[in-house]
Amino acid sequence: MFRQCFNGAVIEIAVLLVGGCLGWWLVSRKVRQRAQDAAAGVAIKVPCMVRRPDQDRRWTRGRLVTGAGETIWERRGLGPVASLPAGLRQVGMRKPSRGEAVRINGRAWIIECASDDGAVLIGVMPPELEHVSSALRQAV
Repeated sequence: MFRQCFNGAVIEIAVLLVGGCLGWWLVSRKVRQRAQDAAAGVAIKVPCMVRRPDQDRRWTRGRLVTGAGETIWERRGLGPVASLPAGLRQVGMRKPSRGEAVRINGRAWIIECASDDGAVLIGVMPPELEHVSSALRQAV
């Protein structure tokens, strides 16, 4: 009886470990590919979240498309491709507060930006931080 339960637990743990390693490998492979494409000058799509504090409480998920001469914002799913506000420039960078960490990943960084339309917050994960920062520097 004990042997049956023990074998089931060992198999379950092994499957979880293999699944976790496979997930980590897939994500790190995508990050590496994006970095290589950016170094080659190819347009890349960086996953991130955007929020305008004066207009909306919600974070909008999507991708920042950069490298093809201009930087544009694509909403997740079938949303429209939208241009970023005019005069967008980075003014700061910080970790999310406790309230923000409930809505976005707590490991993400928030890039604080100013624009002609008001403040804009961009939430991005650490491996993609340099891509977004350099895109914002080029957009100015």
